[in-house]
Amino acid sequence: MGQKDLAQKLLEDHSDVFADIFNVLLFQGEQIICAEELEKTANESQYKADTSSLHEERRDLLKLWVKGNNKALLGIENQMDVDGHMPIRIIGYDGVSYRSQLLKEWKGSYCPVITLVLYYGDKSWNQPFSLAEELPELKKLHGSDYQFHVFHIPDLTDEQIQMFQSDFRIVADFFAAQKRGQKYRGSRKKIRHVDEILKFMKVFTDDDRFLKVTLDDKQKEDVNMCMILDQIEEEGRQKGIAEGRKTGREEGKKEGILLLSDLITILMKQGKMEELQRAAQDQAYCEQLLKEYQLL
Repeated sequence: MGQKDLAQKLLEDHSDVFADIFNVLLFQGEQIICAEELEKTANESQYKADTSSLHEERRDLLKLWVKGNNKALLGIENQMDVDGHMPIRIIGYDGVSYRSQLLKEWKGSYCPVITLVLYYGDKSWNQPFSLAEELPELKKLHGSDYQFHVFHIPDLTDEQIQMFQSDFRIVADFFAAQKRGQKYRGSRKKIRHVDEILKFMKVFTDDDRFLKVTLDDKQKEDVNMCMILDQIEEEGRQKGIAEGRKTGREEGKKEGILLLSDLITILMKQGKMEELQRAAQDQAYCEQLLKEYQLL
């Protein structure tokens, strides 16, 4: 599992974030799904390949939503790259989820399976959104089509981004800023899942400073991205100052060595060995000679 995939799932697996993603992207911000109505469920299955060996197939996230008489299996798949075979992949994932409802372990009535594909890539999704698009001959043979939902996170509008109530707003805002070529400046919205957000930002910015952010328990209660970015920028400023001082000292040492080397050469050529010996022991006298020979 890649670091980006892991960072995405760590955040999205929180029920408040998971529900928020569905409410905004599927229901246009209407609060249909509540975090406490979601239950964890198995997101892997086994199947036999042509070799008859057993393989495991795992989708990114899957939760069971139960609200009164309403029930559904909700899945999320994260994509960093476009995938021309996504319709077949989604059919495979959803088919397993439907098949699982026929097992003895399944409780209650059968329910629909709904999967969202969250696409984080730079380019627009230019691949099929349905089985019929991937297999055009399907319609000619009157076969059944299968559509799925793809949402390009960097292309979400400001209005859509503001609908998010969970920490996913930070994620959407970050990718939207990147897509527009803008510097991500954060917001003062309180972060609920601080560790997950810091890991997410570290992975997607490739900036280790996000993992070096120090927050005590009190600060974590009210922390926001503006506070975090301010701390990171201050650390960078202090590091720059320290490196500048170090560079200055090193350059000063090099210049001092060159000056002394020039003075020694002059005194030796003039045969002034006593002055040379005194200069080596007396810093004030050494500076006096440097000035006399116009080396300072």
